[in-house]
Amino acid sequence: MPVQLVLGVQLPASATLDAFVGEVNAEVKAGVCQLVEGRSERLFIHGPVASGKTHLLQAACRAVGDTGARSVYLPMAQIAEEAAGLFAGLDGMDCVCVDDVQSIAGHRETEIALLSLSDGLRSRGARLLCAAARPPRELGLALPDLASRLGWGGAMTCAPLDDDDKHALLVKRAAQRGMQLPDSTARWLLRHGEHDVPALMQSLDLLDRASLSAHRRLTIPFVKQALAEAPGGNTP
Repeated sequence: MPVQLVLGVQLPASATLDAFVGEVNAEVKAGVCQLVEGRSERLFIHGPVASGKTHLLQAACRAVGDTGARSVYLPMAQIAEEAAGLFAGLDGMDCVCVDDVQSIAGHRETEIALLSLSDGLRSRGARLLCAAARPPRELGLALPDLASRLGWGGAMTCAPLDDDDKHALLVKRAAQRGMQLPDSTARWLLRHGEHDVPALMQSLDLLDRASLSAHRRLTIPFVKQALAEAPGGNTP
């Protein structure tokens, strides 16, 4: 898989397009799939934390790499200080996925490097997929031209997941781990556990370990006990 990995950055095994479930952001996923398939060259997605942006960028990077093309995922929140130098060496890639663009807003040198990368990719018909908390023109970028370039392929909004999508996500991620999570247990977690997506995934990690250790199925009584016995756990 010709995916270029930035030092310290790994793509999680769960980051696949197939694992992105639910209806709330189905249109955004379709837009990303269109880019992966080469039917578009660029797209900008934006939305709040835990709405699926990072998953889609990582999944797109992996999917493009799986076709034999060269792709890279760049999380600006982690590597902003190194970004200018990294951008300078990536204009030969087939697809570049830039996450958390808001992290470089106001850093003129880095913005210039991303602008140059954008133009270099476009000249070759290569793909650029970016994500941020807000649309390009609302990020406070120092370079108006960069905001314009980032929006050339259109901008799509990732919305927070509703309970049906969180339920589908829990069941899907559990299945990826080889666990069977009954619908009733998933809905109990949504009613009684942490409600945001990262916390739900942490609960699933805990339950995975507890289930393997105790050789127990994920029934509601067992889940209730496992969460209550976890460090800091007070779930009823």
